[in-house]
Amino acid sequence: MNKLNREVLYLQASGQRKRLLREKHPSVATSLNILAGLYYYQGRYDQAQELLGEALGQRRLLGEEHPFVATKLNIIAVLYYYQGRYDQAQELLVEASQKKKRLLGEEHPSAATKLNNLASLYNSQGRYDQAEELLVEALRQRRLLGEEHPSVATCLNNLASLYDSQGRHDEAEPLYLQALEVFQRLLETYPEY
Repeated sequence: MNKLNREVLYLQASGQRKRLLREKHPSVATSLNILAGLYYYQGRYDQAQELLGEALGQRRLLGEEHPFVATKLNIIAVLYYYQGRYDQAQELLVEASQKKKRLLGEEHPSAATKLNNLASLYNSQGRYDQAEELLVEALRQRRLLGEEHPSVATCLNNLASLYDSQGRHDEAEPLYLQALEVFQRLLETYPEY
């Protein structure tokens, strides 16, 4: 199915959900999220942001402290990041991170994802000390998933990349190698189709 057909189907599904379930139903927000995801991957960031903003408007139904709200804030922040709107991205990433920690606890893997995203933003801005602090914390939290988890390998890789960009190659290399070993083991155990 090509992208145009997919978009038409998503638009139809969204319209049907709005008609059948009313505008404020959480399933309508799900349709908006799916379509926003398609626009995001097509590089149509303004359209994705508009739909995510509409979905986020549904937070009054769920309440400000619902995990859905933190997830949407994070997604919009990533859109801002790709648009070069770093101040706005940072504001939303901090808010999303605080919400996730409050709702799910300090040790939840989702909270670590938010830390990782904020660290990436800081790294791109040259705020290396802040980025390193967040990546080390995210790695500590992610290790709760087990050493062989892909999220742990991603975090190791991101920390290595940060060190590499600072010329700290002796610190970066073992982290790159650790991440590579995990990814290789995961690929070896991944079923072939």
